[in-house]
Amino acid sequence: MEKLVATEKAIEVIELLKAKHGNLVFEQSSGCCDGTVPICFTKDGHYISSQLVLLGEIADVPYYIDKHQSEYLKHMQVLVDVMEGQGASFSLESAEGYAFLMKSKIMK
Repeated sequence: MEKLVATEKAIEVIELLKAKHGNLVFEQSSGCCDGTVPICFTKDGHYISSQLVLLGEIADVPYYIDKHQSEYLKHMQVLVDVMEGQGASFSLESAEGYAFLMKSKIMK
């Protein structure tokens, strides 16, 4: 079982964003507002905090997560999905009418 996976629809949206914006990066911090929301940024010029660790890649896009969340999720699979509608974040997909979300389940 892979640690980090994405739905087909999430990958479609990622590919759309890559075509429009070039290199991308996901960041899932443990901030007060969007602690479980994957936020997609353009990679060029985006600072990756030392408090983040690389969880893996989705469609060749690096996915960083807060160290504390990484520890909490160490026995879980992380699934990135997307839904229609604008999320309350600065993530690139919001302008396209989508919102990424993260789900997790215990790995067997």
